[in-house]
Amino acid sequence: MTIITTQNLVAKTNPLTQYTNYLAEQGKSKNTIKSYNHDIGLFFEYFKIEPGIINRDQIIEYKDYLLKEKNVDAKTINRRLSALKSYNEFLVKMGYQDSLVILGQDYIRIQKQLTSPTSITKSEAIKFMERIRKNECDRNYYIVALLLNTGLRISEALNIELDDINFKRKNLKIVGKGSKQRNIPLNDKAIEIIKLVIDDRKNYRYAYEVLGSKYLFLSNKSEKLRSSSIERIFNNYSNKITPHSLRHMFATDYLENGGDLRSLQMILGHGNLSTTAIYTHPTESSMRRNINNCSF
Repeated sequence: MTIITTQNLVAKTNPLTQYTNYLAEQGKSKNTIKSYNHDIGLFFEYFKIEPGIINRDQIIEYKDYLLKEKNVDAKTINRRLSALKSYNEFLVKMGYQDSLVILGQDYIRIQKQLTSPTSITKSEAIKFMERIRKNECDRNYYIVALLLNTGLRISEALNIELDDINFKRKNLKIVGKGSKQRNIPLNDKAIEIIKLVIDDRKNYRYAYEVLGSKYLFLSNKSEKLRSSSIERIFNNYSNKITPHSLRHMFATDYLENGGDLRSLQMILGHGNLSTTAIYTHPTESSMRRNINNCSF
């Protein structure tokens, strides 16, 4: 079989560009594609070559470099290897090379961490919310505050319709993943936020008086807000906090304040209790607090 050299491959078409297009065709999210491209790009940057085929010796050398010289953690190394393996599989599929050069033995075994996925503290979440309050319009602040007080997914929050709100019973109808419907209770703060949103919504006069738009949150054009618009706001104010991390924060805080697992499952809209159960594991901050209490 004729081996296609890196130079010839690049001369034809940058394979990384082909790979990016392939991922898009497979329906991968923009964030996934961006992450894979970044990790693969670091590999070729290390070898100071243009993106092309990869070989076994390169993988061994690169992993050794990450471990011994850069002291990169195991989780990050495994993630980069996974990106390279996906790229390698694409090269094989396209006939650019014969076989996979990344093996199962290359991945580093990691002890399962029985800790909550919450990566932010409550104080960090509150400070982030305050930055949004000071620098963004009221609507954007209300969205962040509602996420933190309900544990909703960003798509669920933006899909709230006025008829979904029941102030008398203090609950909210949510249509989640798979079009599954659930009703969740609202705390007093969430009720207050929603009432403020409805009052603020009257400023969108065209939607309010003419269209009678059914959605709680409206764009500046009085249309339904897109999640990408809110995600950009998060990116502007933090490289750590995301809409989903606020959902994690809510779940952890709910359990630490005496909430039970079954009710949290219903609130979050998880199909399996095992998915919700990860929040029963301790947070890093709670483990540190407990270990300090064991000081003699």
